[in-house]
Amino acid sequence: MRRTVVNEAGPPDLDPLAPERADGATASRRLRIVLVAFTCDPTRGSEPAIGWGWAESLARRGHTVEVLTHPEFDSVQHAERRVADLGTVGERIRLHVIPEPRAPRWTGLLPGPLSDMAAEVRRYDGWQRRALAYARSHGLDGADLVHHVSYGSLQGGSALRHLGPPLVFGPVGGGQIAPHSHRRYLGAAYRQEALRTWLWVRCLSRRRSCHMTLREAAVVLATNRDTARRARRLSRTDTHLMLADGIQESLIRESTQERPARSGRPPTVLWVGRLHPRKTPELAVRAIAHLRSEIPDARLVILGDGPLRPTLEQLALRLGVGESVEFRGLLPREQVFTACDEADAFLMTSLRDSSSTQTLEAWARGLPVIHLGHHGISDFSAPGGAISVPLGDPADLPQRLAWALSGVLTDQQTGRCMERAALAWARKHTWTAKAETAEELYRAILPSSRKRPN
Repeated sequence: MRRTVVNEAGPPDLDPLAPERADGATASRRLRIVLVAFTCDPTRGSEPAIGWGWAESLARRGHTVEVLTHPEFDSVQHAERRVADLGTVGERIRLHVIPEPRAPRWTGLLPGPLSDMAAEVRRYDGWQRRALAYARSHGLDGADLVHHVSYGSLQGGSALRHLGPPLVFGPVGGGQIAPHSHRRYLGAAYRQEALRTWLWVRCLSRRRSCHMTLREAAVVLATNRDTARRARRLSRTDTHLMLADGIQESLIRESTQERPARSGRPPTVLWVGRLHPRKTPELAVRAIAHLRSEIPDARLVILGDGPLRPTLEQLALRLGVGESVEFRGLLPREQVFTACDEADAFLMTSLRDSSSTQTLEAWARGLPVIHLGHHGISDFSAPGGAISVPLGDPADLPQRLAWALSGVLTDQQTGRCMERAALAWARKHTWTAKAETAEELYRAILPSSRKRPN
């Protein structure tokens, strides 16, 4: 593994438009890939895990991966340790650490959440410019291609389109918005969501960097249909769907491995995520209150932390389920998988998400998932391994979630069938499978790597 640090001053499911499989003559070619992974950490979930998942899986396929990233907490140290553990595979991963610049001072003069959004956009834009200059000065323009995976944002675009090699952009999200009809569950935070919709989804998607990325990229991948539709409105009509998340094969429970028997423990529903308004953990607490009218000993285990925790604890007490809702806080990923093995169903209630790492991890442990029927989780829901609950009337949504949970918890045969389907779905979305799909895309564009016509 080679690490370079910049001085602070200085079988997968694509849509029907996916390219055809490459012939065997190209299959053995080993590529040099510039992987743009702004966040990249093998020990974390969500976007950092996605960045690392691409780096390791492509290196395992024999490719040399030039990772452009930035230091975030201990991400670089975690990546270096993992690279060392990988041996010869790790030698094909080259970390290029590029610090992000500070946000301009004027962003601090803006009111409330607008200041945070503007600062994030300006820092990321500045980092991309630094990454491009770095890549040019270090000879990365001689790579076979550029694959931009993080940030996985349509609006953020990719400055690395200027590097020279053909660009694969995504999978990206950013087209999804929280439904206005269900704003009651967001409370005061809905104002921030409305601001995000106006600024991030509608305004920033009209920036030149976004338009030109969509125009010039050899391939654009979207992680949900909302984002694909947004890309089409911006004139990119051949966007492909690909789940942004992946799972390591070693984390998928073997079909022959029995789930822990309930043996007297109460039926358990698991919820995992940040306790933030758009994740809508309130729905989970209200659903468990309804569920207990049918299954009196049912309980809810919440993993994660955030600003809503005191409010949720008070809500549980007010609904009379204080003893049935357990808040365990933020746990290491290993303990999250243990919690999956000890649960009977997984509940996903987010009102806005590109996709969901947590649900894929739950399916990897054979856990049935109940989720809202929208955004990326609906586009990539495990057939037979999940129950999709329509948004419908917000007033009775907690009750409908409870009915779906009850059907899983009270019917063992249904639970076993969903378990098998969940495991089968997870196997289709391993990082190995995603890397193989990416290779097919790479081979399809490399013979004709000319820029897209104007």
